[in-house]
Amino acid sequence: MADGVLYAATVNNFLATEPIISRATGNPTEFIRTENSVAWLNDPEFVASAFVRESENGEDDKIYFFFTETAREYDFYEKVKVARVARVCKGDLGGQKTLQKRWTTFLKTQLVCSDPQSGTVFGILKDVVTLSSDNWNATVFYGVFAAHRKEGSAICAYSLQDIQRAMAGRFKEFRRDCDKWTSVMQDDVPDPRPGACVTKSLKLEGIGSTLALPDRVLTFVRDHPLMDEPVHPQQGSPLLVQLNTQYCRLAAHRVRALSGQEYDVLYLGTEDGHLHKVVRTSQETSRVIEDLELFAEPQPIRNLQLHQNWLFVASDSEVTQISTSTCATYRTCQQCVLARDPACAWSREQGACRDHHGQAGLVQDMTATKMLALCPTEEGLAEAVPVVEILAPPSARVVLPCAPESAWSSCEWQRPSQDTSAYVLRRDGLEFTAAAATLGEYTCRCTERGVGGVVAAYSLVLGGRGASSAPRSEERSYSVLVGVLCFVLGVLVSSGCLLVHERRRRERLQRELICRERNGLDLMQSTTTSCSHEPQTPSSPEDERHPLANSKKNGSLNGYPHLYINELDTEQARIYLAGVPLAKCDETSI
Repeated sequence: MADGVLYAATVNNFLATEPIISRATGNPTEFIRTENSVAWLNDPEFVASAFVRESENGEDDKIYFFFTETAREYDFYEKVKVARVARVCKGDLGGQKTLQKRWTTFLKTQLVCSDPQSGTVFGILKDVVTLSSDNWNATVFYGVFAAHRKEGSAICAYSLQDIQRAMAGRFKEFRRDCDKWTSVMQDDVPDPRPGACVTKSLKLEGIGSTLALPDRVLTFVRDHPLMDEPVHPQQGSPLLVQLNTQYCRLAAHRVRALSGQEYDVLYLGTEDGHLHKVVRTSQETSRVIEDLELFAEPQPIRNLQLHQNWLFVASDSEVTQISTSTCATYRTCQQCVLARDPACAWSREQGACRDHHGQAGLVQDMTATKMLALCPTEEGLAEAVPVVEILAPPSARVVLPCAPESAWSSCEWQRPSQDTSAYVLRRDGLEFTAAAATLGEYTCRCTERGVGGVVAAYSLVLGGRGASSAPRSEERSYSVLVGVLCFVLGVLVSSGCLLVHERRRRERLQRELICRERNGLDLMQSTTTSCSHEPQTPSSPEDERHPLANSKKNGSLNGYPHLYINELDTEQARIYLAGVPLAKCDETSI
C-alpha cells in the first residue's frame, strides 16, 4: 500500500502464465501494469515489496519489488535463477501512445549475494524486510538468500543508495549483430533519461507527467528495462552465512541500546521450526545470540510478524508468540553483558538482567571492551557446571553439545585423546566415535576477551547395548552357531521328505500304468462289455457285470444314449461308440 493505493505483484490468469506488477486500486483511469514481455518479467517468483518516500512532495516516491526470475543475460547450458529488484514511480501514468496503460518507469537489476570464503553463490531470494527511518537515505533492505544446489543460507543487506546508483547507471541490451549482451553507451540514451520519475526539473521543461514523454524515450525504456550494474551487499559480503541452516522467513526492527545508539535486530525462521535472533553490532559484524526451538515437531516457519514487544510466529499447524526481550535467560553479569542484546542490561541492585527501558545505573557494553571493569567480582562458571555422564555403546557416534554464553566467544575442548583426527569440531559441539581411546572426561571452556569459563563437562563411559563385549560376544557366537545348525538340519529334513514323496509318487504312477495295460488286454480278449475289475460277490452276479444282458436300461444302449451310436458293423454284432471310455465293444449277446 502506498497512500491508500494497492500495488500488486501477482499473476493475471488462472494458469499463472502471465505475471504482472500493477497499480491494482485507486482511480480506474490510472490503472497501470507491466508489459507482457519476457524482457520485463521472465517466470518471476515474487517475494516482497516496499514503498519508500524519496521526496518531500511525493514526486520521486517509488515502490520497490523483490523477486527471483530466470535470467536472460547469462548464456549457460541450464537456466539460471537470479534475484532481482525492480522499481516504479508512484506518479507514473503510462504513455500517451507507446506504453499506453503500461509502466514508463519500470527498471530492474540484479541483487548479488555470494560468500567469498566458501565461494557459494546465493541466488534464490526467500524473503525481504525493509528498515527505514526518518532519513530515507538510511533505508536498508535485508534479504534471505538460498543457494541453487547446496544447503545453506545467507543474509545480505542492501542500502537504498546503492540501489539508486545502479538504477541511474548504464542500461543493458542484447545485440543481435554480435549475439551477446552488452551495456548501452551513454550517447545512445535519449533525453530525458528513460525510467526517471517526473519531478520538478522535468516539469520546468514542459513535461508535466509521463503522458508527455517523447516516444523515443518510451520506446527505449520498453526495450531496455534491465540495468547493467548489479547491486552488491553492504561491505561486499553477507552479514551472516549458515551453510547448515535453511532460513525461510525474516523479521527485523531497530532497538535502542542504553547508550542511545540503535542496532538492527533480525529474527530468522528456519525450515525445521527454529528461530534465530541476530544482532548487527556493526556494519560488517552480526552474530546469532539466541536459538529457540518453537514447535514439538520440526516444521517450516511460514510467517513472522512484529507487533510492539511481541513476535508472532506462524507455521502450518499453529501460531505462537514470544517476547522480543529475553533478558531473564541470562543469569550472571557476564552472560548479560556478553550477549550484547541491545534491549538487555545488568542491574547491580536487583542482581538480574532485565530490559533497561533507557534507565540509568544499569550495566551494558555493546562492544564488550569493559567486561572486567563492569563485572569484576565474578569468577568462572566451572564450579557451577555439573558433570554429565554419557553412556555410549562401542562404535557409536557421539555428539557432546557446547553452547557458549556469547556468540562472540571462542571455545576449546579438553579431551582424553590427543588424536585430533578422531574428533570433528562442530558449531554446536564435538563429534567422535565411542571407543576405548575416547573414553574419559571432556570439558568445554569458552572465553571472550579473557572472560568466561567452563560451559559444559561430560564423562564418557561404555554403556547401553554392546557395553559388555566379551560375554555377550560369546553368547552371540553360540546363538549364531545354533541357528546355522538348525537351518542346515531343516534343509536336510526337507530334502528327505521331498525325496520320499517323489519316490512314492513315481511308484503310484507305475502301478496305474500297469493296471491300465492289463485292463486293455482283458478287454481285447473278452466278449463282454464289462469294464469292471471287481471280484464276483454274492451281491454282484456274473450277469450284472454285462450291461446288455439287463433288459432295463432306460431306452438306451448299454447305459449310453443313442447319440453315441455312429454305425453298425455287418460282419459281427459290433457297435461303435464315440466319446465314451471304450472305443469298441464286442456284443455277442445281441
